[in-house]
Amino acid sequence: MTNITFYYREGCWLCDKAEEMLNGLKEKYGIILKKISIDSDRETSELYRFDIPVLEFEDGTALHGAIKRRDLLKKLEENRRDSRAPGLIPPGG
Repeated sequence: MTNITFYYREGCWLCDKAEEMLNGLKEKYGIILKKISIDSDRETSELYRFDIPVLEFEDGTALHGAIKRRDLLKKLEENRRDSRAPGLIPPGG
């Protein structure tokens, strides 16, 4: 499972595109998406207003703005590896 916090704003086409990519990869990567509107509070709005969409991963890294599919796939793979115990060989790997 891969937990991702998704900061977005209603009506943001980049946010819609990022969510579409995530939805297409949910099953393969076991994505659990926590969506947070940056308009939900002033602090969040100030923090992310120029960066949306923002995808925060379990390892503390993030992608933001015009997110490219290859960058998203790379982060998903990195977080998939981070969630495994060291020394385990993945199925088919």
